[in-house]
Amino acid sequence: MRSKKNLAARLFLLGSLACLLAGCEQGPLGFDEFGRGDLKVEEVVLEPDTVASFVKQIALGEATTLIGGRDDLTEARILISIDGLDSIVAFDSVKLCLRRYPEGEIAQSDVLFRIYPITTDWEEEGCTWMLADAYHNWWPTTGGVFDSTDFMGEIEVKKDTVELKLDPDRLEDYNQGIILLPQNDGFCYLGSDEKASYAPFVLGFDADDTTKFSSVAGADYYAAVHDAAILKPYEAPTDDTLLGAGLAWRVFMRFSLDTFPQDIDITSAYLVVEYENFFSPESTLDFVCYRLIDDYAGRFSEPASAIAGRDSIDVTSDSLSVSFVGVMQFWVDEPDSNFGLVVSHSFLASNPSFGQERRIHALGRITGTPRLVVTYTAVPETRFPGEGR
Repeated sequence: MRSKKNLAARLFLLGSLACLLAGCEQGPLGFDEFGRGDLKVEEVVLEPDTVASFVKQIALGEATTLIGGRDDLTEARILISIDGLDSIVAFDSVKLCLRRYPEGEIAQSDVLFRIYPITTDWEEEGCTWMLADAYHNWWPTTGGVFDSTDFMGEIEVKKDTVELKLDPDRLEDYNQGIILLPQNDGFCYLGSDEKASYAPFVLGFDADDTTKFSSVAGADYYAAVHDAAILKPYEAPTDDTLLGAGLAWRVFMRFSLDTFPQDIDITSAYLVVEYENFFSPESTLDFVCYRLIDDYAGRFSEPASAIAGRDSIDVTSDSLSVSFVGVMQFWVDEPDSNFGLVVSHSFLASNPSFGQERRIHALGRITGTPRLVVTYTAVPETRFPGEGR
């Protein structure tokens, strides 16, 4: 068998050589398809046929950061409750300690807060400016329900650790919750109970010692802090397509792919977007794209669980570029799957999917017209000479 294969190979090579020496236009079947250069790369630049901006409130109770403050667009209030505290009477004084992100890690302002008792039930995981929990129980009045006539004190966040002295006669109020209302413009960023390195804690003081309360149920000195930030919804300050975090502004766009031929291989795909930053406390901005799995429906739009692409830019940059070759290949292979993209802020310390942008308050806008820049190669119409002729 081996000798027959060797003989066939020798005859193939001899025939090919003879044909080349004779100036043949074509060699044996398929021979002239080898080594004839790379496939031609085509480039297409598309503009979207649809662009829309929409906003969605995000429950921030599980975020790693508590946002507090206000500006001319929104207000961020902080809600805190403390389970336990039964052993507060064993100390000369007990303080709730809140920790601000260090200066230099995130840009922020000094903010004064006035404190009032919350007078209705609420849940850390689901509360927003409109909702008291995740079960569509609305606040009777938006922004949290509290007794504005019962002033419990104030704190000013202007250093890394801020202390609030707790009144042993108000344990029920601390269990129910207190609300911190900002009194001046600017935003500060505190660690939440979800962030171990900056989480709030309770300290007991007496003449001889200082005791840190434990959040473990059954401990001798038990106090578990729960917290959340709620952001007031606001109207778009301009007619532009907005991108924002905290209160999440997102941009939908769809590109028609009808001009692409069939059976192509996508070699690159970049969404190029010009961007202007309005406000962000961080030096970089992270963006992500998600493809939709159904028709666009504003804040009810359904994204795929996997991120299509991401980019990180300096806040002074005027554009971002997101690569998503895999999604583009999927679209050209399955044209009916092209329901468009959603672009949003992303902060990876938080949950996957759209929850990622919950860490800070940020806002900017898309300027100009987004572009989709795609390169591809097409399968040759006739792979072998004579085929299809």
